[in-house]
Amino acid sequence: MLCQISPAKHLIIDTIKKEKMVAAPLAGITTIPFRRIVRKFFDGVIFTEMVSVEGLKRKVENTLKYAKILENDHPVFLQLFGNDPASFYDAIKVCEEVSNPDGYDLNAGCPVKKVLKSYAGSYLLKDLKQLREIIKNMRKATDKPISVKTRLGWDEKSYVYKEILKICEGEGVDILTFHARTKSQMFGGEANLFALNEVANLKKEILLIGNGNVYDHISFNRMLNTGVDAVMIGRAMMKAPWILSAIKEGKDAHEFLSLDEKKKLIIELLYYEKEFRKNYLDIVRKYSIWFLKGYKNSSDFRKKVYQIKSEDEFLKLLEEFVE
Repeated sequence: MLCQISPAKHLIIDTIKKEKMVAAPLAGITTIPFRRIVRKFFDGVIFTEMVSVEGLKRKVENTLKYAKILENDHPVFLQLFGNDPASFYDAIKVCEEVSNPDGYDLNAGCPVKKVLKSYAGSYLLKDLKQLREIIKNMRKATDKPISVKTRLGWDEKSYVYKEILKICEGEGVDILTFHARTKSQMFGGEANLFALNEVANLKKEILLIGNGNVYDHISFNRMLNTGVDAVMIGRAMMKAPWILSAIKEGKDAHEFLSLDEKKKLIIELLYYEKEFRKNYLDIVRKYSIWFLKGYKNSSDFRKKVYQIKSEDEFLKLLEEFVE
């Protein structure tokens, strides 16, 4: 099934090709507050964290909250997870009314047990028939770009990346992202760049994105050289949401911002998180530890930050650390 490409699709595809990078969907991370920080350093496509299609189709308030997209958040893809093809159709129809992302991404790669128990994420690597049906329903639901993010296979004895490429191209998927590891590898071990190169040589018109083990401009260029159209920056972004700019400029992410700039960024993120959720201080503790790692006395800061009980105490501790 070959779909006629709309001007909006062309714009998204061209943006990704121009930037040669996208910001990954990260569970519990790429929510509105974090995306607002990433957006200060990156104008390209950002993927939201995964959102349940079951919660969306029932219009569960808390689920809709995580599907919300701000006016200055674009271009952004909403990542969906689930197992029921009909629910994907219904969820997209709901999102078209309340969220209006630039495209939709299917999570067919998350290896976490909680997701696997609902027959979603990496489980779909074992059920390619269901994967195809989900994609069909997504394609029926919208003319916007459809993306699939997946892995190479369940384990090294059951690679299915060639089959997935064939399914995606046959069902009109616009963008295919491979985390170049298997489900069994989780987030450890080396990314299989040979497999990415194979897909790059086999693909037709689908836009191919590579993901996995990219943490600086050297690893970025190594993956780009496999022949993929772009690279997805993932877990390295958690500790440095400015890393996309650092990679573009060929600079070290740790030194890309001054300590004072990181302090200001943490404070800005604190206020964004405060608007977004009640337990904002718990979230900002985590980010502050990540952002300040590698500095003198950062281990001492880590111990103290878990002892503070208020926003004022946190800000005071942060100021003392920077001084």
